[in-house]
Amino acid sequence: MTNSPFRFTVPDMDCGGCVRSITEAIQRVDATAKVQADLDTKLVSVGGTADAAVYAGAIQSAGFDVEEAI
Repeated sequence: MTNSPFRFTVPDMDCGGCVRSITEAIQRVDATAKVQADLDTKLVSVGGTADAAVYAGAIQSAGFDVEEAI
């Protein structure tokens, strides 16, 4: 079962390489996760089977600051 998408603000995401690093980190913890990133708004949306904390931890482990978006 897929959870509703979680949304995260990643203020230091500013290039395609950042998006790739974040996507790969998330997919290491949930290979089926759907990841969408918007460089203009600094938002990352993740739909998958894990909890928000798991995805936030993956983003942090890739070297980025992260906050759950409201």
